[in-house]
Amino acid sequence: MGDGRMKQTELEQIQTKWLTEIMATPFVQGIRTGDLSQASRDYYVAQDAHYVGHFEALLAQTMQQLPPTLRRRAAVTADEADAHLGLQPSERYHQIDPAPHNLAYLAHLDQTVQLGDPLASMLALLPCTESYGLIAQKLAQAGVAPGGYTDWVAYYVGDAYQSAVTWSGATVAQLLQQSQLATIDYAGIYATSYQHELTFLQMAENQLLNKIFHATIKLSCEVPVRRCLICRL
Repeated sequence: MGDGRMKQTELEQIQTKWLTEIMATPFVQGIRTGDLSQASRDYYVAQDAHYVGHFEALLAQTMQQLPPTLRRRAAVTADEADAHLGLQPSERYHQIDPAPHNLAYLAHLDQTVQLGDPLASMLALLPCTESYGLIAQKLAQAGVAPGGYTDWVAYYVGDAYQSAVTWSGATVAQLLQQSQLATIDYAGIYATSYQHELTFLQMAENQLLNKIFHATIKLSCEVPVRRCLICRL
């Protein structure tokens, strides 16, 4: 048996498992092919815009937990709103509320960061940062169709974003060499964040939106149709 410590090889196995499922989601493949409805893109951008704001605040807290030598010296200069614009959302996305799966993901991140353990915090945040960089690289390698969302891919393969991916991975690698608390399930934290990433992208897919949101909200919606954005999708 091992010593119970989280190791780089275990991290890589978890990443490979979840990234394979993420790449197969209709939403990710739709970015490459261009086969994404306006409703799906609006919904995704609304959720991600809410998520990113909270993620950045949690990253700032995590930065203070890190040893000074591991803190990122230069901030990412790119604006993730550029990636959102690359999906060509309509103005109606501003009126879509954060969904339960989004809030559940953020709750997992917040609860982990509040533990005050830098490795746990970084492992909770890492799947978001690294998965988008890897998704974009794989889509670029596969070739984005003429009607695909090339600006979204370009943002995440760009130097500014990839530098954040590199820093995050290198920081985790350094922290793995230091002491780990036996009371913290580091592998579980990392895997749970990846599971949330998969759910996040699955929920952005239009068929699932139709099945869950249209079927449930239209039954109880008392707002006039012309005012209810979800019912109008």
